[in-house]
Amino acid sequence: MESGTVTRISHWSSIFTLSVFILTSTLHLRVDFTTVPLFAVLLLLATKCIDGHDLRHGIVGEGGVKPLSIMALFISLAYLTISLDTAGLFRFLAFWVANKGGSSGRRLHLYFWVFFLLLAVAVGNDPVVLSGTPFLAYFTRIAGISPPTAWIYMQFCAANMGSAVLVSSNLTNLVLAGAFSISFTTFTAFMALPFLAAAIVTYPVFLLMFRGRDYIPRSIEVQGEGSAIEPSSVLVDKWGAIFGSVLLTATLGVLVGTSVLYVPVWQITVPPAVIMFIRDVVYDWYMSGPAAQSESIEMEQITVTSQMSATAGVPPRVSQNVQGFWGHLTPSYLTSRFPTATTVLKRLPVALVPFALLTFVLVQGLTRKGWVELFANGWAWWARNTGVVGITAGMGIIACILCNICGTNIGATIFAARVLEVWIARMGNTLDPKQRDAAIYSLAIASNYGAFTFTVCASLAGLLWRDILKQKGIKVRQWQFCKLNLPLAVVSMVASCAVIIGEMYVVHRN
Repeated sequence: MESGTVTRISHWSSIFTLSVFILTSTLHLRVDFTTVPLFAVLLLLATKCIDGHDLRHGIVGEGGVKPLSIMALFISLAYLTISLDTAGLFRFLAFWVANKGGSSGRRLHLYFWVFFLLLAVAVGNDPVVLSGTPFLAYFTRIAGISPPTAWIYMQFCAANMGSAVLVSSNLTNLVLAGAFSISFTTFTAFMALPFLAAAIVTYPVFLLMFRGRDYIPRSIEVQGEGSAIEPSSVLVDKWGAIFGSVLLTATLGVLVGTSVLYVPVWQITVPPAVIMFIRDVVYDWYMSGPAAQSESIEMEQITVTSQMSATAGVPPRVSQNVQGFWGHLTPSYLTSRFPTATTVLKRLPVALVPFALLTFVLVQGLTRKGWVELFANGWAWWARNTGVVGITAGMGIIACILCNICGTNIGATIFAARVLEVWIARMGNTLDPKQRDAAIYSLAIASNYGAFTFTVCASLAGLLWRDILKQKGIKVRQWQFCKLNLPLAVVSMVASCAVIIGEMYVVHRN
């Protein structure tokens, strides 16, 4: 009897259970989007719902999905875009647009809508949220626009709408391109027109929803020191912005050009990120003082810093104090000596890596236990009975809902993509190409637009957007978020899905 007890206790699951008990009894663990998937995976491992095989396939990947390659692509592109933001390029462009808009409130609102859409297409939704949100909070304050609701919701909608065009603009796009072996050119060719249709149709809805003068004033008079800001004064590192822009453009161009050759994407994006990192380190080394622009700097300081710099005849610079996770890990000497590199590293969305990998593992567990196949059966029935129109509308609605209940749009995309993979594999050559592409591209649209539907936590960009606004004294209430975003989501989804349906019958007319 005692021997059997010892045998059971010596098993790894028994030891693991005791360890978890001790840790949860003695540690105060933070619960967030990173720790919750980790606890879920550990719990499933302890209860033998999943095993090491599921863990390996969830991280390494199988079939067309390569999670590690996707994460390498995502982080490397993130470094390039954040480095550009640190150089002041995005703030420079935002102030340039503001000057072009003049004193007309409606014209300026339209200019910002187009600007944020194009910026999101080029660099993705996260950089637009990181850079555009503090700028708009500052701009609306010095312009006397209260409440700034029409401006901040416009920016958030544009950020998540524009990120649907390029594969590299959103992590969900990377997941879908990898799962279904879609080249960058093919993806953009299918997504460009749906995006344009939504962008054109959605903006009049904005004007209708915010037709009061308090939301979008007819004329704007910028007050205080901010009125004297020149776009060039916020460009911290001019040559770094030029170098980074050329490097990012070349990287995206190579990604598009080689996507048909199926070259591993990380081999294309990681080297440019390393080059940019080396450039940032060399720049810091040869500069007599710090030139990094931390995202924690208040926008009001830009004017004062610029005026002081103009007097001294040197580029505008800011404090050396780089705080946060990387600031604690990096020795103070390196932090002060290499402020640009450490600032960019600190702002990298590294927390998304374990979150996404653990979500892949959880979906692998659902596949192993038969849940994905069950949902694939239901989807096959729906597709068989509704055709292309039903597939496009159904996937659009389902994916938008899943974004709010499946651990953000990333979890929703990974799960829905796996369901479609099973469905496509089962149908084989009997599957109509129109139905296959309709399901994939409506999922791509919904995985981006789903960020502005019911809840803030439908995307990590939404959580970041809310936190930045909270720091600026602007509260985003859940009911307001749903009430204002849902009409925009419905109109944009209808417009994009209608175009997708048309594309299916044009591209696959034979």
